[in-house]
Amino acid sequence: MADNLAKRTKNTIDDELVEAIKEPTKFLFIIIGLSLSLNYLEIPDKWNTIRQAFISGLYTFTLFWALFCAVTPITHAAFSMGNKLGRKVNEDLRYFCIHTLEVVVFLIGAVSILEQWHVNVSAFLGGLGLAGMAVALAAKDTVANLFGTLTIFTDKTFKKGDWIQTPDIEGTVEVIGLRASKIRTFAKALVNMPNATLADSPIINWSRMTNRRIKMRLGLEYRTTGEQLERIVERLRDYIANDPKVELKIHTPQMVHVGEFGPSSIDIDLYYFTKTTDWEEWRQIQNDHIIAFKKIVEEEGSSFAFPSRTIYVENGTSDLGAGAID
Repeated sequence: MADNLAKRTKNTIDDELVEAIKEPTKFLFIIIGLSLSLNYLEIPDKWNTIRQAFISGLYTFTLFWALFCAVTPITHAAFSMGNKLGRKVNEDLRYFCIHTLEVVVFLIGAVSILEQWHVNVSAFLGGLGLAGMAVALAAKDTVANLFGTLTIFTDKTFKKGDWIQTPDIEGTVEVIGLRASKIRTFAKALVNMPNATLADSPIINWSRMTNRRIKMRLGLEYRTTGEQLERIVERLRDYIANDPKVELKIHTPQMVHVGEFGPSSIDIDLYYFTKTTDWEEWRQIQNDHIIAFKKIVEEEGSSFAFPSRTIYVENGTSDLGAGAID
């Protein structure tokens, strides 16, 4: 009946909720049948207390099982409502909330069942003594990683699919878990990095670049004349300024200048940004520009220098005797 009622509504939230609690609901009817059957049996009084605690524990277990299963659809519904109101939430944060709520429901359910079985949980935890201290020390890193995860989400440092770089690793984020994040390196290796370590590390998020930079230096031969140098610089500037793939906003620099007299070349520095941030597209733009720059230099009658040394030989008499030369 619940399925039929859920299907009549326009949204899918109730359908997901009904589907999620279907198994706990079936188990509930089994418990009801078991409870009614036990009521008709003649059970000694000393076993009645155990029977009641057992049945109550099953009811409590079923309740928290249903709550555990309902966490995912309810959380999805809450975040979907936020998206409709213009408050878009990171998918990784959504799953973090789901896992956190599941852990909370599980712990409360476990404590409730133990209390129904007349187990003093507080006394039990207090009586652990040294064992409890050992567990606490062992859980120290886990707690630190949980806080690291919370820091990553609240600061919005990165999200799934981002290309990040730290002093220790560089790659694409595939999973942000409760304890650690999985990062796929460019060598296709998968690295499991604790979130506490990530939260304490300086992180470069390359995926949030607004533009990609092209930075290069052209070294021309020293035989290049001043007039040729001026024309080459001017043509390079015009080429960059007229390329629609280059970012020409006011606050984004496009610089082409004669940089310095190098050891074996006159150096022209180029510094500008592309509109795209896509790696492959950026590489193709840089490829096209290098070819175009070479053509400009050649058309102006100059050429590129290569590292060289000039050796000066002075005329004079050698101090070595003839017998010293083979």
